[in-house]
Amino acid sequence: MGTSPAAAQVKTFHLDRLEIPGAPDDGVAIFRPQTNQRNIFYGQLALGYSLRPLKVRNITSDTAVLARTDRTSVVQDQFTIYGSAGFQLIDRLTLGITFPWSPIQSGDNPNYGTGNVQGPTGNSTLVSTSGPSASDVRLDIRGTLYRSDDRRTAFGAQLHVFAPTGTISNFGGDNGSAAMFMVSAEHHVKFITLIANTGFHFRPRHAINAPNAGSGLGVGNEWRWALGGMIPIKDGKYRIGATLFGQTGIESDEIIGDTFFRRANTPIEWMVEGRMKFGPADHWWVGASAGSRFFVNAYGAPDFRFVGLIGTYVPILDSDAKSPERKAERRERWRQAHLSDRDHDGIPDDIDACPDDPEDHLGNDPNDGCPMPPDRDGDGIPDQYDKCPDQPEDKDGIDDGDGCPEDDADQDGIPDTQDACPKEPGSRSSDPKKNGCPSFIKVEGNVVRIMQQVHFATASAVILPESFPMLQEISNLLKANKGIKRMSIEGHTDNRGSAEMNKTLSQNRANSVMNWLTQHGVEPNRLEAHGFGLEKPIEDNSTDAGRAANRRVEFKILDEEDSNKVQKH
Repeated sequence: MGTSPAAAQVKTFHLDRLEIPGAPDDGVAIFRPQTNQRNIFYGQLALGYSLRPLKVRNITSDTAVLARTDRTSVVQDQFTIYGSAGFQLIDRLTLGITFPWSPIQSGDNPNYGTGNVQGPTGNSTLVSTSGPSASDVRLDIRGTLYRSDDRRTAFGAQLHVFAPTGTISNFGGDNGSAAMFMVSAEHHVKFITLIANTGFHFRPRHAINAPNAGSGLGVGNEWRWALGGMIPIKDGKYRIGATLFGQTGIESDEIIGDTFFRRANTPIEWMVEGRMKFGPADHWWVGASAGSRFFVNAYGAPDFRFVGLIGTYVPILDSDAKSPERKAERRERWRQAHLSDRDHDGIPDDIDACPDDPEDHLGNDPNDGCPMPPDRDGDGIPDQYDKCPDQPEDKDGIDDGDGCPEDDADQDGIPDTQDACPKEPGSRSSDPKKNGCPSFIKVEGNVVRIMQQVHFATASAVILPESFPMLQEISNLLKANKGIKRMSIEGHTDNRGSAEMNKTLSQNRANSVMNWLTQHGVEPNRLEAHGFGLEKPIEDNSTDAGRAANRRVEFKILDEEDSNKVQKH
């Protein structure tokens, strides 16, 4: 297409809206507040292609021009190489540099027609559209401000400085220094990591076709954002993800016009990506991503975008590594002197206490040349001294060193020899008569006597939390005594209210207690619940004290094996 000979060359701006991070764990279009746990040097090379990233409609609204240019794009095709390198240090800091370069770029100027006053010369705007072009170098300083102990949540901040190294005539650079300040956050939920970036890009102002008149395009300071999700597969060896990112202008003046959420100044894109680690220790990665503009026809948002990349990192050795231990130095000298070492454990035979048994570097002296003696149950007592080599010595503070566990029928951590209630789980007590006994219950014959009543909300079957410790002791009793085959839970009320209402309330309360016990580990087939209402008073209902005594829950053992009967006390 032709342009007017009188037209003047217009200084352009950085067109590409994709800022590739470049660090090992980053996405193609999103920065992550994560770093490698070791100090590393990394490098990444990416090749990108954009289809129609700048259309005629982005720089003019003149219907006559749009009619003549049909569907011509100012920039039709753009191939860009993104080179990134940097360091990650102290598991917190990332220092990086990225240099984008477009070796191939094609497009054409719109045909404004003779005499059409559009550009600064009075005839037409002339921009260069063909490549190659260089972009501004981006310097990164990124820090992780917070990270949870499990590394599932992190927050970070980052400063990006753009040096004016790009070409200014064909949409390479911004013709001036720029800076971008952003914050980043991520959180791992179940199988997916959610990531967010936001911040402001402070850049020089540029205008094409008098945007203050509403007909052209002006760019300046912008608000940028990105939202993404990543799904690691096979412990992170593979990864898939998606990102939605965009920006909008945040200022308005006589040079660039109104840019705040103006269609042409609000590019939004989506991208999906996949990545794979490979090579020694998975220090290499390859990835590919593709996407497009998200509905809005804005500058820099192409109809189609593709990025392929490859990268690697290498650990940086500590400069202040600790000096080797003296024994390690001696072993090295001995190996170099070709001294005899029959068991090949690195300890010469002349100082090896067990020259035919290789050292495993365990035990009190990990370098005496002898392996740890066998200890099948892992209780720290060698099998040759362990009277119970397949049963670990208990760690309850009562350790006679024979390697055998103490008998503890109710599994409450107190040996039966010291447990005043060996079949009723309880707590330690300085009183020998109470040591190992529960605090809220007592077994008397076939009745489990409770020291306090089960408390419910008024006229309700809802158990109050103050009764939970007592019910837990009943649960522990049943779990420790499998010989109790059946227990009855019986609810009773006083005589206030109708007999039918009291019968229902007592049944519901008994059911509520039974459900609590089953929810805390007691088998349902060992329990049954009955409500007797006001039928079985144990005190006179004419007094407050009598009625309080009659409002009760009782626990009765119905079926118990003789060999496993609970010791009554």
